[in-house]
Amino acid sequence: MSIAVSAFSRRQATRYGLLAAVFFIATFLILQLYAPLSFNSDYNYNPSSSTKNLHIAVFATSSNYHLCQLQLSAGLLGYPAPILLNYGADEDKDEMKQHLAKIEGAIQYLDSLPASQQDDLVFMLDGFDIWFQLPHSYIVKRYYDVVKRSHQRHISTFGEALVKKHNIRNTVIFGPDKSCAPAGNDHSSCWAIPESWMEPLSFGPDTDHGRAMHNRPRWLNSGTVMGPARELKDVFERALEQNKHRHVTDSDQFYFSHVFGLQSYARRVHKFEDDRARGCDVAADQEFLLPADVDAKKKDIPKIKGERTEYHIGLDWSSDIFQTAGFYADYLTWIRHNSTSLYVQETAKEGNYHHHFSLPTDLIGNGPEPLSDAVDPALADWRNLPLATNTASRTVPPVIHINGKKGYRHLWWPRNWFYPYIEKMLESKRNTLSWDDELPKDMPALAGAWTFNNGQTDWVGFNETCGRWEDALMGKARPPGN
Repeated sequence: MSIAVSAFSRRQATRYGLLAAVFFIATFLILQLYAPLSFNSDYNYNPSSSTKNLHIAVFATSSNYHLCQLQLSAGLLGYPAPILLNYGADEDKDEMKQHLAKIEGAIQYLDSLPASQQDDLVFMLDGFDIWFQLPHSYIVKRYYDVVKRSHQRHISTFGEALVKKHNIRNTVIFGPDKSCAPAGNDHSSCWAIPESWMEPLSFGPDTDHGRAMHNRPRWLNSGTVMGPARELKDVFERALEQNKHRHVTDSDQFYFSHVFGLQSYARRVHKFEDDRARGCDVAADQEFLLPADVDAKKKDIPKIKGERTEYHIGLDWSSDIFQTAGFYADYLTWIRHNSTSLYVQETAKEGNYHHHFSLPTDLIGNGPEPLSDAVDPALADWRNLPLATNTASRTVPPVIHINGKKGYRHLWWPRNWFYPYIEKMLESKRNTLSWDDELPKDMPALAGAWTFNNGQTDWVGFNETCGRWEDALMGKARPPGN
């Protein structure tokens, strides 16, 4: 009996030992996959989380109420003065020429930066349907979070050797869209691109099956983009080339999406060829990427031989930086993330974590203003303030982009956490504004904006661009067009 027990104990010990070994190995691999990354030889530039190296470039040929929504939010949140690209330029009636001018103006600005700033981060955005919710330090921090997460995904998808061989990385980050437009579904910018990294049922049981509102954001939106200056320039130059030589539509988004589709297709082909060389079963991939009957498949198959295809483009799939409004109206809400909020109390009772929203960790313990300077004690803690929250990804985005239904620019403006405090915050912050005759380069957004047109830089004061709409912005007058 003792011998049998002893044998059983040995078998049991062996089994537990094997289980422990498997658990250890699995844990080790997971930790390696999700370990914090250091930016080393895989990257061509030396990233810095300092906001001093951030350029905010806004596409705006003139000022209006909606540009001032952006400028005012930037001023209240302590942003540096933005650069208004093509400001003062005459808008051509030909929409094709308008989009060409937009891309060419961006390239001129990026070209104007000295060699010492070519690795600086540049955030480019449309001027008439965007405003800020969080300070720019969160934009920079979240950008690097997205870059790191993308790198981890690439290692998991392609393998480290393939990532290094083809220099695969996502460092030019565009905003996400829930529909593929304006290209048709047969275009590579619609079908060849990566799947979203949001959860498969983020928008309920109909996720990715049917209406655009239930799609996970997977497609490129050109209204916001951020990356190192030299890499942004490469992307804009390729989009300009497409616009000039293969003109299809007047939308600049089509041409940026084309570059993204080309890159995505090439990455898939690289993996397909690597898998085939290793003897893997690639029949399904071959039919998807290289169908024998292209016409029957109704696919636009990019020509990648002899072409540069890697432009380091990626998307902010879960809206950690850029929140687009198109097809998202049912999944955005303004939440006070504190324990006294009835909404938080009720959702906390539910066992389903999809229904419970907690403040992102990078917002815990601080607020838009330190308590010593706050015009109201509530401003010292983000938990006290109603923050636009993506209920599908459970993120609080720094940037709100009202694409789609433009009426939300009026409807949602009073929902901003700063809206009740605009007048007091303006008075407080303006009392700290001072400079000599020569304007410093780090002027605050509340003072005004730099302008860039045809290679020339100038300055325009906040009162000149936005003074006439100040009362409307704080609710003392009716906004134009409302």
